[in-house]
Amino acid sequence: MNTNQDPLPQQLTQFRRIGFLIYPGCDIVDVCGPIEAFHWADVWLPRFGKTGQSGYKCEILAAAPGPVGTLSGIEIVATRSYLDVVDSLDTLIVAGGVTNCAQANKDPALVEWVRAIAPRSRRVASVCTGAFILAAAGLLHHRRVTTHWMFADVLASEFPSTEVDSSLLFARDGNIYSSGGITGGIDLAMALVEEDLGREIALAAARMMVVFPRRPGGQSQFSAYNVKYLEVRTRPEIEELQAWITGNPGEDLSVAALADRMGMSPRNFSRLFRSETGETPAQFAESARADAARLKLEQSILPVETIARECGFGNAERMRRTFQRLFEVSPHDYRARFRSTLLS
Repeated sequence: MNTNQDPLPQQLTQFRRIGFLIYPGCDIVDVCGPIEAFHWADVWLPRFGKTGQSGYKCEILAAAPGPVGTLSGIEIVATRSYLDVVDSLDTLIVAGGVTNCAQANKDPALVEWVRAIAPRSRRVASVCTGAFILAAAGLLHHRRVTTHWMFADVLASEFPSTEVDSSLLFARDGNIYSSGGITGGIDLAMALVEEDLGREIALAAARMMVVFPRRPGGQSQFSAYNVKYLEVRTRPEIEELQAWITGNPGEDLSVAALADRMGMSPRNFSRLFRSETGETPAQFAESARADAARLKLEQSILPVETIARECGFGNAERMRRTFQRLFEVSPHDYRARFRSTLLS
């Protein structure tokens, strides 16, 4: 992975310097996802005529320059040793690594460098389990942070003075930022771009990447489904049904139809589904439909009535009532707030 970006127009001569701290076994998406967000923000700055704004200059920092193997086996080329960075950074972003971060946060040189560079950085951020490194450096004392849901309890246990909220996609406490597992780093990067350059640039970058510019309330219903699938140990057949419901919101999702699909009586199916998932089939189906509609509102120009039919609501009024109850906003207002301006 090479971080050299496409040449930018000559007008962009000022940069915010962002250092990505990596180590053997880090997760590649924790690095390349946010870098892509910053890259596309740079691309759109001159196209929107904002040549007076500072763009981004990303550096990959490791113990030594050269290739660093990631968790997936793909190598990232570190441009500098972090030990050579002694001046300042605009933003430090520490990558996570599901299996290897525990070793990294016990590396005295790495942890001490993070502790030393933090006061000289405008912002310090972690992606996924990178929060453990920030905690080991003493930066999360009495801070509200998030991390990968699987390791949230471990982080809270090892660093009890840290307030860990695993329900968040990303969190900010002062100048300390943290994000949840893997793709949460993209959400965090989009938030940083919007904070620096405004919503218009963030929306344009998100559109190019085909990602959310900002998920409602900091966390989408779709992400919540993923957490439920993983946190609640359900029977394989129930997990398969949940995945099918999420992917087919326009189908008949009545209890009778779902029970028939499972080869069970409606009463036994409802009892089993609730005991396994903690919610009724109707509740899960409604959330799946709302999430599918939300995605279409954000990423398409389809009429609301069409979206309502395709997502199984039947009509726009029924979808409006559901959105008002779940999100406290109408579909029209939701679209106005979150849809990319490039779709206008």
